[in-house]
Amino acid sequence: MYKYYCFILITLLSFSTTTIEAKNIPIFAGKNAPFNFMHKGSPSGITVKILEEIFKKENFYFNAKEIELNSWSSVFSQAIVTPNSLLITASRIPEREELFQWVGPIANVRLVIVAKKNTISIKDLKDIQKFDLASSKNTSAERAYIDLGGDVSNVSRLSTPKQGYRMLEYGRVDALICTDLPFVYDLVKHGKNVNDYEIVYILKKTDYYIAAHKSMPKNMIKILQNGLDKLKEKRGDNPSTYDFIFAKYFKGAILSVKNNK
Repeated sequence: MYKYYCFILITLLSFSTTTIEAKNIPIFAGKNAPFNFMHKGSPSGITVKILEEIFKKENFYFNAKEIELNSWSSVFSQAIVTPNSLLITASRIPEREELFQWVGPIANVRLVIVAKKNTISIKDLKDIQKFDLASSKNTSAERAYIDLGGDVSNVSRLSTPKQGYRMLEYGRVDALICTDLPFVYDLVKHGKNVNDYEIVYILKKTDYYIAAHKSMPKNMIKILQNGLDKLKEKRGDNPSTYDFIFAKYFKGAILSVKNNK
């Protein structure tokens, strides 16, 4: 009987601790549509919706308006020093691996150089040096470009991805260093034809994840990962909840890759 009551007490304490943690998780989000962005006065997007679905199914408290949405450099710095926090949506790259615990992947993305279709043809990264480029400062795509030996002397380094999207659209640059899915979303959102653009060079393939502070309890990481995995489960031939979330933002649009060989 004593062992039975001890087991019940431990179970209740474990459940209580998880619930308290879920109610007090600070969530930081970098501005990166369609994964996290401001919509009608409240943070929204793919990863925000995924977190909402996971928390809802676990009966955890969730309020999107309490998410801290800001520039990537700002929220990254805050997430690093804030215990039990989550950071969305983060590229899982080697230099960040030991800084966080990881839940995902949320999406497979490509860090690329994109141009208007049939305007640029390159066989090697050095061939791009003769063109005018744009990128967003300190993003994973720009970092991948530099790591591969790309020269930034001919690159307009911008504050936000949207500036780069518009510069490419209006012909102010020849090509754009960016992440493929956010670029596709911007085209879809503004009614542009995705087929007017193509990837001329793939810098790197990576994944978007939810980054959790190192202090986050392992049981909470497991709950979040299991919740994401369940959202991805298909019911027979029907799309999963995860598929429905993505379809809302991309409408099936895909950015093609130029065959330079």
